[in-house]
Amino acid sequence: MYPLLHAMNLAYNTHLPAAQRQTLAAKGPQAELPAPCDAVRIWHSLARDWLEEAPRRFWRTVHSPDYPPGLLQLKNPPLILFGEGEAALLGARSIGVVGSRSATRTGLANAQAFASAMATQGWAIVSGLAEGIDGAAHHGALEAHGATVAVLGCGPDVVFPAHHSGLVRRIVGQGGLVLSEYPPGTAPQKAFFPRRNRIIAALSDGLLVVEAALRSGSLITARYASELGRAVGAVPGSIHNTHSKGCHAMIKQGALLVETAQDLLNEVQASLPTHRKACPPLLQEGHNLGLQHLAPGGDPAEEPGCELSDDLAHVLGQVGHHPEHIDRLAGLAGIACDQAFVALTELELMGLVVAEPGNRWVLSGQPC
Repeated sequence: MYPLLHAMNLAYNTHLPAAQRQTLAAKGPQAELPAPCDAVRIWHSLARDWLEEAPRRFWRTVHSPDYPPGLLQLKNPPLILFGEGEAALLGARSIGVVGSRSATRTGLANAQAFASAMATQGWAIVSGLAEGIDGAAHHGALEAHGATVAVLGCGPDVVFPAHHSGLVRRIVGQGGLVLSEYPPGTAPQKAFFPRRNRIIAALSDGLLVVEAALRSGSLITARYASELGRAVGAVPGSIHNTHSKGCHAMIKQGALLVETAQDLLNEVQASLPTHRKACPPLLQEGHNLGLQHLAPGGDPAEEPGCELSDDLAHVLGQVGHHPEHIDRLAGLAGIACDQAFVALTELELMGLVVAEPGNRWVLSGQPC
């Protein structure tokens, strides 16, 4: 029997209950299996064609030597993985970033800025390619020329939501990874997404929830992460925002209140396995967004200088010592209000500007 067919038979044989498949997997790759059912043979044919259609597509079984060790901590680890992109990211140090699909503008800006800041420090950003916070997190990592991993709740050849097809191409093209435990051709199903969340949690060394309602898939991911011993943080928000209530509940229950990227990175690095600490930065050589203040133990005031990207420096140049409304700052900078909000939020995370009531912004007085 071909190795791929054997692996898929173990993972997908519909004649075997899920618990029995896990028991057989524990016996090792030589475990005796029943003959592949018709569904497995069809999936095997689709998978073989998909793997051959393009370079950088691969599969890993739970018995592969480079199977992610974090996934083995799960009670029900995926028995097979299909991926496209940079396979080395399966072992990279990483932060999961998740949150609401119907996020607020503030939440989207925060997710993008946090992901960008952490990717700049050489952390892969893991998320689920969903609408809202997930998509913003992937975009943030890509904008920082960092690495990002998209874990799907469908086959590796299916994009959901469909309008994220361009995002998937960017992820693969910029050295990221798209990953699924489902065979090619598998359509998204509601039950698949909670299962996908366990993979996000187990792949990540820490998890950040940006916005989440009280009943949210993000809280499922946070529960998985907590059970696995991962550092879990949440970004607080307005008490009037229903998308902040899940984060506030998490904080009350012991999650780290996260105001800056370094808040979470400090917590994660304290318990990071030695082999993960040695992971080299994933940034493209020579790229620098000027976020040196996020280095372990760093402080903007202690740095000899911090270089900003031209776009951030331009926006910062419009902010003065007296609060100005974002509409005026956007006009002065000659950019859209949404673009100004993302830039200002990133500058706020760097400690260079402060948001005041009424969507007004002012210099923090922090030297750079």
